[in-house]
Amino acid sequence: MTSEGYVSEELTLVWLLLITTVLTSFFIQRYQVQFIPPSGAAMILGMVCGGIVKVAGFHSGLRFSPAAFFYGLLPPIVFAAGFTLKKRDFFRNFGTITVFAVPGTFISALFFGSITYGLVAIKVVSRSHLGTAPLIECLLYGALISATDPVATLSIFADMDVPPVLYNVVFGESVLNDATAIVLFRTLEEFYETPLSWGTVPLMFWRFFVIAAGSIIIGLAVAYGCAFILKRFQLSPGADTRQGGPAFNETIYEIALVVMSAYLAYLLSETLALSGIVTLFFTGICHAHYTYYSVSKEAAITLKRLFEFAAFLSEMFVFAYLGLQVGNIRKGMDVGLLITGVPLVLLSRAVNIYPLAYLVNKGRRLPLPRNLQHTLFACGLRGAVAYGLAVNLPNIDAESDEGIPAIESATLVIVLVSTLLFGGITGPMVRHLGLQGLNDQAVHAIGYQELNESMDPSAAAHAVREISENPDTAHAMWKQLDRTYLKPLFGGRSGGQPHLYELGDDADEAEGLQDEASPHHVLEMQGSGLGHMQSGLSSVEADVEAYQPPYASDPAFSPTHRGQARTGNGLPHDNAEDT
Repeated sequence: MTSEGYVSEELTLVWLLLITTVLTSFFIQRYQVQFIPPSGAAMILGMVCGGIVKVAGFHSGLRFSPAAFFYGLLPPIVFAAGFTLKKRDFFRNFGTITVFAVPGTFISALFFGSITYGLVAIKVVSRSHLGTAPLIECLLYGALISATDPVATLSIFADMDVPPVLYNVVFGESVLNDATAIVLFRTLEEFYETPLSWGTVPLMFWRFFVIAAGSIIIGLAVAYGCAFILKRFQLSPGADTRQGGPAFNETIYEIALVVMSAYLAYLLSETLALSGIVTLFFTGICHAHYTYYSVSKEAAITLKRLFEFAAFLSEMFVFAYLGLQVGNIRKGMDVGLLITGVPLVLLSRAVNIYPLAYLVNKGRRLPLPRNLQHTLFACGLRGAVAYGLAVNLPNIDAESDEGIPAIESATLVIVLVSTLLFGGITGPMVRHLGLQGLNDQAVHAIGYQELNESMDPSAAAHAVREISENPDTAHAMWKQLDRTYLKPLFGGRSGGQPHLYELGDDADEAEGLQDEASPHHVLEMQGSGLGHMQSGLSSVEADVEAYQPPYASDPAFSPTHRGQARTGNGLPHDNAEDT
């Protein structure tokens, strides 16, 4: 087939698939279809299209391209995650998120890889389907399969009025987890030709620390540099008047600088063998905190919508793209890997979440209750990052660029099952666990009561209220540093000032936000129900007294009294947690 034929047939088919996916997602969101998330529908449409492409006979050109994914599709998603982040909630739970995302990913990867290697040793998995270093390959498999992608879950959370702490922990863990999994994967790759020993373990951890720290530094340095320049573009805070002739439009220059500097940070990090995901995520956070408030109103609105659009379109295409790969499954599949993949993913997720949640609750003043832990366990879906790394596995044949087909096929099956099955049951699971309609203080009060079984709901709610009102010294120090030294240099929203560029938002909601609010706060408020502020002690007591988990008959869970009370989903207090 000529190159012109490729463009006219295969590319046209893919573009039609993307349009169909967008339309399907629209109807799912508009009519609140519960049994399938938009990402699952995109994947199914991709599978159908993949079948059509294979029958038509030109499927080879649609094989998953790691370069297209990691350099074209992933950056908009990651940057939008940082740019639209609810920073106050994220950093309040940062300790918990980091524990689940970093040590948790290491635990999941080592557990999964070690068990898989054991299956190779007892010949459940065929040794011939792996390469020359089976132990490293199994650990690489464990590292890549530990990358979570809860897009399906988060889209359902946004429509269900779940506690903000649940949304933020799942969201934050997924971003840092992907970065951790990629760094661990690349670190293990460096030891592919080197026999593992106890001496290499400290080197691996040191390499991980260098990559993580270097990635954050690059992201912040580039973002601060861009913010410094754009701050000098501004005539006065919030001003729309710009110098220049009638044809001069400064807005396009502001947008270009933000977008291009963000991608520059990603490229620099990848060039230096660091983590582009970590770099781009923190670049997005920094741009949202400083740069967004230095640009003109038109540029701010455009940037906000541009990143939302780019992330949405990339996510839909990624899931449809994954579905297309079903038609490209290659020879060399291993039955042992296919059968054991999903059970091992569930086991490795459990080994991650439950022991670490127990340790986290020892350090948190406001503990995570069991029903929230169960939801975290079920939200560990696998997605495109895992499959992209699987395609990038070291080649088992020097004359081929095909990687390890058995692991690639097993990874694709895990991604399909987790997205379609576990993504589809998220809504019923949240309702079954009694999390819908609870605010953060009610959730923490339930956790507090579980740790103190003799305490009644009213006392637990009162204790949570007192803890929430205690000032956070570190947070206060950061705000003082930010307002005194950083914002005068790099821009940003001044204390007490409402959001500068409202897009039809409720003014009262805007006034109630602190200066840590992100430019995406309106979408999060509307989607996750974060705009209903009911943090009074009486409402928390009502939720705690009303709450009784559906599994309360299980003696492992402490009983409470169930009623019909239901409160709104309020933003937690500024100092609601100290991990």
